Amino acid sequence: MSKRFRNCVGPQVRALRKKKSLTQDQLAARLQLAGLHSFDRVTVAKIESQIRSVFDFEIAVLAEVLGVRPEELFPSQTILKASLDSLIAGET
Repeated sequence: MSKRFRNCVGPQVRALRKKKSLTQDQLAARLQLAGLHSFDRVTVAKIESQIRSVFDFEIAVLAEVLGVRPEELFPSQTILKASLDSLIAGET
């Protein structure tokens, strides 16, 4: 059974978190302090693994906490275009 992709920002969230030397627990704690009270390590892991959808307001808070502009959470236009059909279909 293939994994169903729910977002395209997960890999960038993971890369930025690691670049800042944060654990998933640490990122979740910062997101809670920033207003995403229901976020925990499991939520962060699901986003990074692309198995949880991400709301637009969550992208804004994720970007703020990670210190980037929201558009930096998205893959390049080339990568997104190449994987768009798979993302829409929920395939790997």
